[in-house]
Amino acid sequence: MPLPVAEFINRLKDISVYAGEPFGRVHMIFEEESAYGLKVAEIMSGYLALSDSFKAFYLETIERLNTECRPKVKTPLSEQYPLFVARLNNNVQSLVGAERLALHGYPLQAYTIHRNTFDNVVLTAAALQKLTNFYAIEGIDPGKPLDLKALKQQRKKNEWEVHDVMLGKASGLSADTIEEMQKVGDNFDLEVHGSRLSLAGTTGWLRGSEPLSIVPKFREIDFALHMNRYVEVAWMVHRLLPAIQPPEAPLVGEWPEKWAILDDSFEVLLTSITEECAKKFGVAVVEFVKSKFPFNAGSVFPL
Repeated sequence: MPLPVAEFINRLKDISVYAGEPFGRVHMIFEEESAYGLKVAEIMSGYLALSDSFKAFYLETIERLNTECRPKVKTPLSEQYPLFVARLNNNVQSLVGAERLALHGYPLQAYTIHRNTFDNVVLTAAALQKLTNFYAIEGIDPGKPLDLKALKQQRKKNEWEVHDVMLGKASGLSADTIEEMQKVGDNFDLEVHGSRLSLAGTTGWLRGSEPLSIVPKFREIDFALHMNRYVEVAWMVHRLLPAIQPPEAPLVGEWPEKWAILDDSFEVLLTSITEECAKKFGVAVVEFVKSKFPFNAGSVFPL
């Protein structure tokens, strides 16, 4: 039987009182989330500076696109342009959302979001280079009746074809980079399908040597998984950003220089992962991004 809203809420408050506060125990989660973010700020300042600069530059770009570029556009852009901008914006929002999770103590949950964003950005880059198109990415064949079963099959077929050209045997990437990027994909799958990386963190509790962590606790190895993939995917998105420029109204002034500084900063951080941590991941990503995202500040929308 439906309850009045006030009664619905009050009875839940009544069963959740702790130290005189409704839902008082939940405050422990909020306190640990805040402490987690402070710990990240203390030891990951370089990552945070790069991330915030990336977000600030994206916001500046959108603002200047609307106020400076759009009024100058006289020739209508193709129907592919709004499809691209929507995908680009969604990728940025996914990165921002995942980072908020990570900064509040849930880096492996953030890591799973990067799986989807990575795939979406690869497909978007492929479309800009005419290796596919934004309709094919969705499994749509314009002009033909919509068949949901065929749509799913076509979408998966397109994904595999693009993957082979962007990351597989037909990519032209070095064998070491192909292998390393495959390892990264396999690690993604471990967490996305079964939370196996998260569950690995409970080993001490299963052995009886550690308490089970109920609230967020900072573990650098977990945050590094998020951070490394965030930086990789954010760099990929940053490389796509110049394509938002209409051909007849590119962004001028300091914009190209700012873009180049950010681009170099992503490469510096990723290269340091290999140089300082002896992990091949960094140099593999650098080769992949430079080869498969061949855009620069002077690039404009190509379709």
